[in-house]
Parts: sequence; structure tokens; C-alpha cells
Amino acid sequence: MLGGLARHGRLKARGGSGWRSLALGLLGVYLCLAACANAAVMGLDYGTDWFTIALANPGRPLDLVLNRDANRQTASVVTVNGLERTFGSNAIAIAPRMPEVTFMAVRNLLGVTYDSEAATLFRKQFPNKMVRTAEDSVAFEVANATLTVPEIVAMQLQHAKQLVAESEGVEVRDAVLTVPSFFDRAQRQAMLDAAELAGLRTAALVNDGSAVALSYAMNRVFEAPERHVFYDMGASKTVATVSGFYARKGAGKTKAKAKAKKPLVISTHSFAADSTLGGQEVDFIMRDLLAAKFAASSGDAVDLAGSARAMTRLLREAKRVKTILSVNVEATASVEGLINGIDFRAPITRAELERATVHLLPRIRAPIDIALAEANLTIADIDSIVLVGGGSRVPFVQRALSDAFGTDKLSRTVNAEEACVMGAVFKGATLSSLFRVRDMRLRDALPYAVRATYASESTSLLGGARQEMVLVLPDFGAVGARRTIRNVRSSDFAVEFESRTSGSTDANWTSLASAKIGGVGGAAAKLKTKGTASAKPEVRVVVHTNELGAFEVVKAEALFNVTNPAYAAYVEDPAAWESESAAAESASDDAVLRARPTAQSETVTETVALELDVEYRGAEPMSNSAMQQARDLLQRMDDSDAARIARHGAANQLESLVYHLRDIAEDDDVVAVTTSAQRDALDAALAAASEWLEDNVEHAPTASIEAQIAALRILEEPIAFRKAQHAARPDRIDILRTTIAQAENFTALIRAQYSSADIDSAAKVLEALEDSLDSTLSWLDAMVIKQDALAPSDDPVLTVKAIDTKAQAIERGLAKLIAENIKKAQESAAAEPSADEHVDSVKEDETVSNHEEPEPSYTESDSGPRDAGHDEL
Repeated sequence: MLGGLARHGRLKARGGSGWRSLALGLLGVYLCLAACANAAVMGLDYGTDWFTIALANPGRPLDLVLNRDANRQTASVVTVNGLERTFGSNAIAIAPRMPEVTFMAVRNLLGVTYDSEAATLFRKQFPNKMVRTAEDSVAFEVANATLTVPEIVAMQLQHAKQLVAESEGVEVRDAVLTVPSFFDRAQRQAMLDAAELAGLRTAALVNDGSAVALSYAMNRVFEAPERHVFYDMGASKTVATVSGFYARKGAGKTKAKAKAKKPLVISTHSFAADSTLGGQEVDFIMRDLLAAKFAASSGDAVDLAGSARAMTRLLREAKRVKTILSVNVEATASVEGLINGIDFRAPITRAELERATVHLLPRIRAPIDIALAEANLTIADIDSIVLVGGGSRVPFVQRALSDAFGTDKLSRTVNAEEACVMGAVFKGATLSSLFRVRDMRLRDALPYAVRATYASESTSLLGGARQEMVLVLPDFGAVGARRTIRNVRSSDFAVEFESRTSGSTDANWTSLASAKIGGVGGAAAKLKTKGTASAKPEVRVVVHTNELGAFEVVKAEALFNVTNPAYAAYVEDPAAWESESAAAESASDDAVLRARPTAQSETVTETVALELDVEYRGAEPMSNSAMQQARDLLQRMDDSDAARIARHGAANQLESLVYHLRDIAEDDDVVAVTTSAQRDALDAALAAASEWLEDNVEHAPTASIEAQIAALRILEEPIAFRKAQHAARPDRIDILRTTIAQAENFTALIRAQYSSADIDSAAKVLEALEDSLDSTLSWLDAMVIKQDALAPSDDPVLTVKAIDTKAQAIERGLAKLIAENIKKAQESAAAEPSADEHVDSVKEDETVSNHEEPEPSYTESDSGPRDAGHDEL
């Protein structure tokens, strides 16, 4: 490293930029390492009942993230009791005790109004106290606070971040989130608000059906174009997505490279959804079946429906029974003490459930029929129907699809619960150059179409300005599409943008945005080319949708055709013509004409930026003040959770310490190093701590619990110290005596093998080691006598640490002596003539048969007696 720096220094001294290059290089390495450290991308499939996490981390394969229970799925449930929150399976466990503040299925309420179908259904199904906000959205009253839906979702997204940090040791910031394909702009914006509140940067929103299509293609090769329908029946919705797969010819610089490089294109042609058909609807049907059985057995005197706690417990049992009936024809429902101390137990069969859900059968196939119609396809054009989502495993759902489309069309080749999140994390990996993944291009589809309306400068038959209407983005247009509205005019104007849900009727268009374009009349004055401009420029308004599916008006500009002032001189110059002709003949066949004006152009095109004022309507992001207020609330909850976790940790530590000290108090090893008075004091302290723990642990502050721990540590630590010293001291004394004896043998061997002249340079080191051995042995003998005079319950005067320190000092002295010995041996070897030199000095008529071998000089690598003794150390 130092040599490298010196070389760079010489480069700079000679006039180069070596130090600058080195600094830039090191800066580049640092930035690269920093980027890699922060490059992890989280894929999150946030569903109604469960959410699943996957992680893309540089240098590691894409993989799922486990939660604290070592499961791949985490319940999308949170209980908010004041500032205290409980997540996942723990929240489900306490839901029967706190049903009003336990929030389930809140994803369905993102971006909806209070009177929407989703909010109305939620009020019927769950006991949470829903209120209407000033913006006509949904919120919930909890104690003395009001929680919005984005805030509740943000809590669960924060929990997902924590699970990644705990499981993978990564503080993730970037995320790719899946959303139901039918989510409109307001619902998607609410999801983005929740992610921002959770401290996540949303790299992309991916339709769940498109994410499954990505996952489906990850390990497959498509020799020919294919089309598949991905049928996703989740907890609260059913979506059918029609996707196409084909390998697009690459664009390499050579024909061979272009042929070899064939990225796989995944195109979402259409989708259709039933936003209320899912496993959750079957859960509530099952719950009502069980409630009817309970009413039949207990009579009408018990108001089961009026008890939120009883209905919450019954819903949990209904989910369990439904899962059993997916693989068995009958099951037994059982809830102990369901209400008023009454136990509930009743058998139920799959046939009963199917009779209760028979009205759902027509709705099961409908999304596939509608999606195929929107894509102008029939079932014969489809290679397979891939089943996704937990609801697709329900037997009557599979039977309904088989009856409608044929068993041979159904495919179960993807993991129903994990396919969506794996597609999301793959999408995240494709957005960064730090990941090397298969080249697959996703063309995701927008859930809405956009049209533009504006008044042209021409008049209509009735004499007024003619209204122009342009379809800017069609149904199921591509995410990331960029479109341009062109209009030749000389005056300012406004464009009204409207949107509708893809596949809906024309009557459902709603206002999306309004754009005012100004400065058209004065644009000609801003031209740089000195020539005659066209009277009316072509005005272009550019719009696009970003990776998040948001519609944006990007810019407005005026394009003028301006006469080239140099063209007249060119026409009158025959030499210029001949030059142009010669240049044309010498041009290569693949020459590309550049859009740059030359003297030969009669007109040139020039662009002038126009004034643009855009007002977006609906789907507005959360205001800065509301965002800050929500952040403050979440921070208070984070602080409360951290304090609660710390208090629980301290309480667990205190309880464990009490049990530990009770267990060891009567051990023979502890009795040997304590007096009866010391043991009595420890017993009294343990009894007091146990009583305090029982009376105060639920409400005591962390500091008080830690004080109890510290008081017990004061009694424990001296006992533990004496116990450890008493157990280890004899072996350490034996080791030190052995070390001294072996070192003395070694020094004696050196004295015997070498003369005073040979060891001159090492004499001081040898003498110092010998003095150290004598003093250490005297110290050890004296300290052993003192220690033996003490009782085991007394604090020791001869500690293991002191013994180890003496042994380490001897080892350092030996190492120093060996180093001096090696140096002397090396110097002696250098002074002796080599074998070749010795032979050259012998006369030709002499022999060397009487040559004596020199006495060996032992070094560290020799195998003589000294080394044998040293190896014993």
C-alpha cells in the first residue's frame, strides 16, 4: 500500500496527476462500496390477510425473508392499544380481547371514500369504529386519537422493514410494492403515502398479476410466443391477468450479437377483477354457518352477533375449519367459552360449506371471461390458466374452473403464496445495475385510460371553436408510456385530461388534470435562427406515466419551421453543389442523417419551450403538514414500542437471573466458596426480588427493573468470581510451573551449546530471562503459601489473571531469546565460505577425504535437542 502511494507521489512530482487519479479512484471505490451497502431492494406483497417479503441483496440470490416465527408469511394485522402496537400472529392472538383496536384487511380501504362499497362492507364485517374524514375518506377512532388508513398500513410496512433488519441484517430503504391490478390512482397514491410514512422509497408499483407473470418466467425458456391467464384468488379479491411471453430480437452491434441477445418480453394484455370475491368472503360465510349452529344448540337467548369478541373468536375458528375442509370432507369446530361461559363444539362438512357458497359459482369464472374479451382472445388462444393465491386451493373453486375451461387448461406450476413477491423483488433487481439477472422486460398495464380535450383554432359548423378529443392512453396502456399531443396554432389554450377505469364504459370518464399552455403567441420572438418563421407553430404537449403508474404532463413546446438565411447563397454557388455531390458519393451506405441544420437546408426546425401550468385532480398525495403529523405520531409509537421492548427485556433478564441464582445457590461449588451468612444474604435478596417481580413487573419502569438486576449482580459477581478462580487456579499454577521448568532447561541448553563469545549479542536477553524465571518462581511460591492460608470463601490473593500474566512474560522472553539466537546463526552462516568456494581453494592433487564436518549451530528450524525442549512449551 505504501509503495503504491509512493509511486503515485512520483507520478505527480513529474508533472502528472497521479495523486488526483488516486484520490478519484479511492473515492470511486468508496462510493461503490457505499452504494452496495445501500443497494438492497425489498419486494413486498402486501395482501389483505398476509404479507410476504423478499430481498435482493448484492452478491446474494433473491430470497424470501422469514419473520420472527421463522415463517414466510406474516399476518397483515396490527393491534393499536394507545401507543402500544402488536403485529402479526401476536395481534391475532389478542384480537378476541381487543377486537375494536385490532385492524385486519385495511389494505381494502386504501384510497376509498367512506360511502364506497369496500368501506361499507368493512363496517359490516369488522367491529372497528370507522369515521368519515374531512376529505370523505376513511379513518378509525382509537382511544383519544384518529388513525388514517395510510398510517395503519405504514405501521405494517415499518414492521416489514424491521423483519428484514432482524433476519438479514440489512437496513432497507428501497422497495418494490405489489398492488391489485384494479387499484385506481387514488388507491395507488394512498399506498405510496403509506410507504413514504414508513421510510421507504418506492422504486416501482407492480400489478400483482404482472408480478406473478415475472415469477413464472424466471426459470422458464420460451421457444415460441405463449399466452397465459394468471388467476389470483386472494383473501378479498380475484383477478385474472392475461399475459404474453415472447423473446424479442436483440439490438447488438453485429448481426451475431443481435441474434444471440434475445430479452424475454412479458406483456400484460388485460386484466379483470372481482374486488370482493376471495377467501375472506368464504371465511365470513363459514363464520355465519358456525354462528347458526351455535344458535341452534344454545337457543336465541344468547346474542352472539352483538358480541364483537365472540364473533372475532368465531371468525378465527372459521378460518381454521375452512383450511381443514380444503383437504378433508368434514371437520369439527370448537371454541371454549365462546360467550357467557358457553363452550361451542359442532361438526361441519365440506358439502355444507359448498351449499352455502353456491351463489359464488358464477362469479368465479367471470374475471377470466372478461379479461379474455378485453384482450380480444378466446380460451383457445390461451396456453394455460395458472392458479395463484390461497383461495385457488379451495376445492369448489378448482372444480368450477375445471367445469368452465377444462382440467387440461388449469396449471399449478407456481407457488401460490410466493410467486407474487418473487416477481416484485425480481423487478427491483432489474432496476439496478448492481444486480445481474436474466434480461426480462415487463410491460405492465395501467388500470386506467386517458383522453384529452381542447379547443382548436378552427371553427365548427355551428360557428364556435371546434373541440378536439384525443385518446392519449388506451385501455391497459403500458406503464412508462410517453405520448405527444400535436396541434398547429398561434394562441394559448388549455387541455382537459380525463380518465376512466380500463374496460369500463365511456360514461365513467372523470377529471384527471387540467393543463394551461401559455406563451404561444410570443414564442416566435425567442427563435435564435434569423429567418422567416412559420405563422403557426406546431404545439406539442408531452405526457407520460412513470414507474409508479402516475400520469404526468411533462412539457409543452412550440416547433417552428424557419427559413435558412444561408440557403440563398448556397443556391447561387455552383462550387457548393459540386462539393455536396462529391460528399454524397463518398458517403457509406449505413450513414445516418443527423438532425442538424446545414447550409444546404432550405428550412430549419427550432423548438421553443412554452409556459405550462398543470393542476392535477383527485389522487393527491398527502399534504406536507398531514405527512409530518403522521410521522410524529408514528415516531411516538416507535419510541413507546422501543421502551416497552426494553422494559420487557429487562424484566425477562431479572426473572432469568432470579431462577439462575436459585438453581446454583445449593451447588457444591458455590457452597465451597461462600459462607452460610453469604448464602443467607443471597437467599433473602432472591426472595425480595421475586416478591418485587410479582408485584411490580407489569408497570415498573425499566430503570427500576435494572436497579433490581444491579442489586443481585452485586451479590452474584463476587461468588461467581471466587467460584471461577477456585476451579481454574490449580491448573494454571501447574502450567506456570511447567513453563518455568521448560524455560530453565532451554536456557541451560543454550549455555551448554554455545560459548560466551557466540552468545555475546544475546547475553543480556538470556540473563534477563534467567532473572525473570527466578523471580517468577519465588513469587509463585510465596503467593501459593498466602493463598493456601485463606478460606475458599475469602477473596483470592492469587488470581488466574496474575498467573497468566507471569506466564505470558516468560513466553515473551523466550521469543526474544530465540530471535537473538536466529540472528546470531544467520550471521555465522554468512561469515563461513560456501562449499564451492572451499573446493576451489583446494589444489588439484589434494583430496578432501579428511575434511571434518563443522559442529551444527541450532536454529529455530533445526531438529536438535533445543528445539525438542522448546516444542514442549
